[in-house]
Amino acid sequence: PVPVEVLDADGRPLRVDGRGVLSAPPARIRSGEGRAVGVVAWAGPWPVDERWWDPLRHRRRVRLQLVADDGVARLLVLEAGSWRVAATYD
Repeated sequence: PVPVEVLDADGRPLRVDGRGVLSAPPARIRSGEGRAVGVVAWAGPWPVDERWWDPLRHRRRVRLQLVADDGVARLLVLEAGSWRVAATYD
């Protein structure tokens, strides 16, 4: 997965609280090279609490789908405070 920053309209990093609520609507995503694209549509977030019964294998992630102004749809995953592109759809 490719690391990205997800930003709100004010350029602040997008966060998800403990209840699975976004800090603001996503407005842009920026790649590690600094290239940014605007968000034109989005859905989610979908929190995933995997293996909650196993303290050694427990994982918490959040998925978010968005379509950018470059025409590419992306599935993003937030885990351990970092967003990554898990899949792209054109």
